[in-house]
Amino acid sequence: MSEGRPHIAIVGQGNLGQHLASGLQNAFQITTHGRALDIPNTAEVIIVCVPDDATAQVCAALPQGALIVHTAGAVPMCETPRSGVLYPLYSFTKGATVNWAQVPFLLEAHSNEDLAILLSIAKALSPLTYEVNSAGRNQLHVSAVMVNNFTNHLYTLAFAHAKEHKLPVETLFAIMQQGPDKAIAMGPQAAQTGPASRGDQKTIDAHLKRITDPEVQRLYTLLSESIAKHKA
Repeated sequence: MSEGRPHIAIVGQGNLGQHLASGLQNAFQITTHGRALDIPNTAEVIIVCVPDDATAQVCAALPQGALIVHTAGAVPMCETPRSGVLYPLYSFTKGATVNWAQVPFLLEAHSNEDLAILLSIAKALSPLTYEVNSAGRNQLHVSAVMVNNFTNHLYTLAFAHAKEHKLPVETLFAIMQQGPDKAIAMGPQAAQTGPASRGDQKTIDAHLKRITDPEVQRLYTLLSESIAKHKA
């Protein structure tokens, strides 16, 4: 990349695009672009932050002389002359502050030269950088959905159950915050507690009787069986 403040064009003005533009603006010259793809020819790197199903099409429509990088976890590198992946393994929310130093970046590029460029961009935000190919990134994306999206859905079901019985959901906040910290500190298998972990079928049966939604009953049963199977 050129000396001074290299020009990076960010395509996509959603949550991730806005956060990246804000985070990189001190180290690079940043311009942001919508779907019009009005990319100036001074852009040395183009970072594509659009929905997964639009990523390949957008990459193909961009100026092919620049390094074209996408940010999708489950999409392979685009088929452009110079391409790469700059994937932050994190859940971005509009208006929420991002502590970039805690965000891991998974990097991939066809050449060592372009990989070095991606490393310099990622290092401007976070010390946590990993070279991971598309196959590995796709596997980590599966794990990320489990630890983030699936657990958040369980929070939704737990809140609904408490509200159904007119109970204060804020009583769950402490244990919600405790769980991830324990899993990171001890390892999730060692941190596992609860009736299924200790083989308490009597409590499990009592819980199932208190759940009115058949779908939640099935999910509770499947998770309890899986916890019992994998208990330390």
